[in-house]
Formats: sequence, C-alpha cells, structure tokens
Amino acid sequence: MPQRIFSLEIGDAELKAAVVQTSFRDYKVAGFFRETLNGSANEQIKQFVAAHTEPGDTILSALTGDKVTWRTMFLPFRDQKRLSQTIPFELENSVPFGLDEVVVDYQVLHRDGAGSTVLAALVQRDDLEKHLKLLQDSGADPKVVGVGPLAALNVLSLVPDRPPTCAFLDFGAGAVTVALYRERELVGLRSLARHVPDPESLGNGATAGAGEDLVADVRWTLLALNGAGLDEELPCYVAGDPALVDALEKPLAAALGVAVRRLDRVGLNTLTPDVVKQAPAFSSSLGLALREVSPNAALGVNFRKGEFTFHRGQQELRRRLRTVALLGVVVLVLTVLDMFVKYQQLRQQSAAIDTQIQKVFAATLPDLGRPPNPKGVLQQETDALRERVDLVTDIVPVSTSTSIDILRAAAGAVPNNIRIDCEEWTMDPDAVRVRCNTETYTTVDDIKAGLEHTGVFSGVEVKDAKPDPKGGIDFRMTMKLNKSVRPPSGGGVHR
Repeated sequence: MPQRIFSLEIGDAELKAAVVQTSFRDYKVAGFFRETLNGSANEQIKQFVAAHTEPGDTILSALTGDKVTWRTMFLPFRDQKRLSQTIPFELENSVPFGLDEVVVDYQVLHRDGAGSTVLAALVQRDDLEKHLKLLQDSGADPKVVGVGPLAALNVLSLVPDRPPTCAFLDFGAGAVTVALYRERELVGLRSLARHVPDPESLGNGATAGAGEDLVADVRWTLLALNGAGLDEELPCYVAGDPALVDALEKPLAAALGVAVRRLDRVGLNTLTPDVVKQAPAFSSSLGLALREVSPNAALGVNFRKGEFTFHRGQQELRRRLRTVALLGVVVLVLTVLDMFVKYQQLRQQSAAIDTQIQKVFAATLPDLGRPPNPKGVLQQETDALRERVDLVTDIVPVSTSTSIDILRAAAGAVPNNIRIDCEEWTMDPDAVRVRCNTETYTTVDDIKAGLEHTGVFSGVEVKDAKPDPKGGIDFRMTMKLNKSVRPPSGGGVHR
C-alpha cells in the first residue's frame, strides 16, 4: 500500500530527516531536512516534526551509536526461537547491567549448515524510554526505533556493481561509522563516538592534528575489523557532508592505501542526480527509510518490542478491517437491492404473461370461465384435440391404413339396399367396435359378410343381436384390424 515515510535521526547537535514516498512498485525520495539543535530540544523537535510530517505518515527513528551496544557473534544453530532465547545471555557478559534493564534485538547476517552469524544489539530501557517520550511529546509515535550506524549501511544497497569486499565510512557530526564487508557479508561494524572537526578548520595548522587523529582512528579500526593488513586499493565508500569528505578524501587514501569512492559521486540506483548529491549527508535517516521500503533486503534492528511494541499497526489493521466490513455490508445491501429489483421486474413480466394467457384462454374457450390454471387447461384441451385428430389422420398402429381409410372401407362394404344406423363407433389399436341398428337378422349377416370381404378386417364378430321396440334389430359388432392390407377406395354409407 502506498505510504509516506518520515525517517528521523536525532543527534547531539543536529536533527536530520529523510522523507520517502512509496508506491505499489517503486519509491522516491521526497526530500531531506536538517536543523542545528539550539535552545529547548523538546520544543525544536516538536516544531521540526510538525513542519515535515503529514497525517498518516509512517515515522521511523534512529538512536545514535553511543546509546547502543552491539556484537557480531556466531551461534551453532539456525532455529529462530533458540536464537531469541540465547542472544540476550550472550550479550549480558558485555554490559555491566542485567537483562531486565535492557531491550535486545538482532539481525541475522548469514546462515549455513553449521549455524547462524548474527549482529545483536541492546539499549538500556531508560534510554529507550527517554527517546520515545521525547518523540511522543513532539507528536510522533515511531513504528521503528533502530540504530543509526547500522541503518546507514543500507545506502550501500544502492551502489551499482558494488564489489564483494569493501569498506564503508560515514562521517557524522558526532561519530564516525566504520564497516567492513567480505564476500558481501558484514564482518564488522564500529561507531567511533568522537567529535568530527569542522571542515573549514581542517585546513589550518592549529587543527590539522584533529583530522590526522581521526584518520588514524579509522585506520586502526579497519585493521582491527579485518584482523590483518588491508587489501591494496580496497574499495572504500565514503558518506558524510561533502565539505568534510573533501577535506578527508586525500588523507584517507594516503594513510589507508584504499580507493576512496565518494557516494555523492557514485550513481546510486533509483535516485535522481540531485538526490545523490544530498544522500551521503543523510545516510542514517535514508538507510532507515530504505529498510521500511524493502525490509527483507535491508539491515536493521527494532527496539520497539515487548512493552514498547508499536500499536499503531494493530489500530490501522482494525481500522482497515472496519472499512472492509463496512464495504462488505454496502456490497451486501446493493446485492439484495439488485435482487429485489430483478424480482419485481420478473414479477411484473409474469403478471403480464398471465394476463395474456387469460385473454387467449377466454377467446379460445369462452365457456370455461376463468380457471386458476388456464395454461394447464389449454394444454389438456389441446392434447385431447390432438388425440382425436391422430385417430383420424394417423396410421393405425397394427396396420398400414389410416383411420379415414378404415372408415371408408367399412362404409363401402355395406350393400346400398340395406339400411343401417350406427349409434356408436369406437376405434382402438387392435379393432373397431360399433353399435348399430338394421332391419332384420338377415341384414345383420349380410353386413358381416360384406365387412369380411373388404380384407381390412381379419375377423368380424356379432354380439347382442336382438329386436328393438320399433321393429328393427339392435346389435354390436367387433371388427379386428388386419395388420398389412390396405382397403380399396370408394364406397358409401346409407342411413
């Protein structure tokens, strides 16, 4: 998520800050700021923070090297939990106070099959409490409280094609940071807490000795970190105020035999030329901000742990969760509203269709009124009509004749001189059944004989032949259908 980072470094005589703005893919340095401390430090820090921060900024701060003790050590295990449990006791022997009086954090420098190399640091609780109170009284609640000399090393990550073995020097107003890298791993870090002379005074004879002493201290520190003589023309990256580096560049090269590479003259990755010129004077504050930009690729410790844990992140998380929950409710309400609108539209469409069906039903079957299910009644009536039509026009299942063919053949089989009245005609898949009235029993036999000679029927059976009150003969007849014979065309019916 995009953020604005305000990284503050409070020295004994000066305030420095770097402002970095991050985006989803990149970051840029928005500015560097500095002020000389004078008068009331509390009030000046408050004004400095108010002038250069904005609401929602992520605030970081760095302790000076004289407030922190650190050691580089090797431990024969890799497990994070065991490291956290062991490191405080390893440091306890280095300080004259107990573990309950300090806050400890560490940075893993290297891991291999044999174990872990770590840089462990501690600060007294009193110093940390004073630092946090000073910032909180100024309206700042830092997410990270780190160490200035260690944070400054992160600026080296911007150096293009940095050699695996090199030295780093950062000349601050109240201390000099000295670091040595071998095969791209930090093998030693020292902070020389001493007054760095004014660049303008280094040129006169009265104070020239101060510069010589400073260079000598740097030389002996590098020799101690290396454990032997320095490599000839060892690349040595130098940060600090440009005027101070101007005065020390040649003495350093002559006394140490190193190749001085000034950061203000090296094209640092991702930084614009105007930022590169200012960056070396703000190495600690810039390096601390870079740690926030790329936490997995940077060095640093954070003393905000235990009772000093930074809580704004949890508050921010809760605020974002509330925002997400509110958005979820809005989405749910909109979804329900959309479903309701669609339901009303479908309901209106359904009502319109029902009205149209009622109109069609009333026009088609006006005698049936307004049934509750007009579609079903229409379907039933349609199916019944279709069955009747099928009986007339479809091929009879057991023969190759249609119903019309059979009816025509039966009518043509009755002699013209015989009267016959059919009151009932029923056709099913196997036979035709009729109930008729004729003149005499003899005419019944003649009708049967005529039907048998059509070839359409495989058998004709007469049942229940009996006189009727009017003098004729009532009878029933079943005519079984022939499966393969088509009847001849023609014939007629006499009533």
